[in-house]
Amino acid sequence: MSLIDIVVPCYNEEEGLRHFVEVTNSVIEGIEGHRFRYILVNDGSKDKTYLVMKQLAEEYDNVKYISFSRNFGKEAAMYAGFQHTTGDYVIVMDADLQHPPQLFPEMIREVTLNGYDCCALRRTAREGESRFREFFSKMFFRMQNALSETKMPYGAVDYRIMTRQMVDSILELSEVQRFSKGLFSWVGFNTKWIPYQSVDREMGQTTWNFWKLFKYALDGITSFSVAPLRFISGMGIVIFVIALIYILITLIQTLIFGIDVPGYATTLMVTLFMGGIMEFSIGIVGEYLGRIFMETKDRPIYIIHHTNIEEDEKND
Repeated sequence: MSLIDIVVPCYNEEEGLRHFVEVTNSVIEGIEGHRFRYILVNDGSKDKTYLVMKQLAEEYDNVKYISFSRNFGKEAAMYAGFQHTTGDYVIVMDADLQHPPQLFPEMIREVTLNGYDCCALRRTAREGESRFREFFSKMFFRMQNALSETKMPYGAVDYRIMTRQMVDSILELSEVQRFSKGLFSWVGFNTKWIPYQSVDREMGQTTWNFWKLFKYALDGITSFSVAPLRFISGMGIVIFVIALIYILITLIQTLIFGIDVPGYATTLMVTLFMGGIMEFSIGIVGEYLGRIFMETKDRPIYIIHHTNIEEDEKND
């Protein structure tokens, strides 16, 4: 029987974690030919998520947990989960049941029988999502695909099942500032996409606000594209050409037609315009320099505070 590890990043999931395991168990009990193991990763939760994990581990033999020393982010939690997997296949999903475990049979069939290396989901619609947020989500995917050679279908989510080979390939990409949606696409492999409609979470509240999503989108663009830097170069050329044309027009007006050149207003507009362009350009360059700075520190992606995985391995 093949082993399938289920990696579940958790942050403040005290209310719904037990319900998630119970619902998922009801699904995997009907799947034959595979063993399942949970790897729950507590990403520095501020509630009692860690205690719930310990209780679940005591009740179920197939529940393992990793608890961070602080909040390192969902990307670090997924990476930690992948590092501690040993299964033939790995599923990564959220604990809020917005990633329905009822799709397990179809996903497993695609990678075990139909020859795919990965079966991933893409969201076609989401209950309760505002049009404002949906609009910016579409804009992000369009911009990401336009600026980067790493393409992602609209609505791509982290929920997927991968072969051992694909997971090992992802683990070779050890950058600190991670954008897993892009990494999943960058490593390649044959992926089957399944459309689905997400629902509102049954328990708890999401911690993803607009600002966090904006920063996450910025991470995605800067991690897989240098187009913003090239945009600065192109903008500099355009400004140079416009300035040159303006100088020629001014000289002709003054020397040939004797027209007075506007002074204060023109100088003020040009100064403000160039100042804004420079600040904008410095901001883009600063984003890339900041990421280089963080990578050169060579700090660990996460720090484990508690886990029951190593103890079990020692006992074995």
